[in-house]
Amino acid sequence: MMNNDNSITLETKLFGFIAEEAHSNRFSSMVNKLFKENGVNAMVIPMNIRPDDIVFTLSQMRESKLSGAIIASEYQGDAISIVDQTSANAQVQGLVDLIWIENGSLYGDLIMPEALTQYAESSDFKDDIALRSLSCYFYDLIEGKK
Repeated sequence: MMNNDNSITLETKLFGFIAEEAHSNRFSSMVNKLFKENGVNAMVIPMNIRPDDIVFTLSQMRESKLSGAIIASEYQGDAISIVDQTSANAQVQGLVDLIWIENGSLYGDLIMPEALTQYAESSDFKDDIALRSLSCYFYDLIEGKK
């Protein structure tokens, strides 16, 4: 269970949000809010990473205290070349947007297209134009390009 004071304990699962401008993006705060509301003892930490540091940063994750990382679109092509194993979807698309770490190995997946599809098919979905403008994945899915 997540502490009410948002503190990190030894049991807290830590995930990085790796982007060039991660701190100015609301992604990590939105996910942390969902974790807290659902009693999940995990936290996403925004990590501003420059393009010339991405390969080093990802390769060093094997030894980090992170449980994994969410990779912003600008680094998803780089990430697939660093991970030890990928899902079939990530292999087909040539991108990785999620990395998790197990026993010092990096596993990559591409989860955003599936998440967007599930959201678009849910009763909460209201505005496909807004979603299209936010994500090339959704546009490619509805246009049948991927």
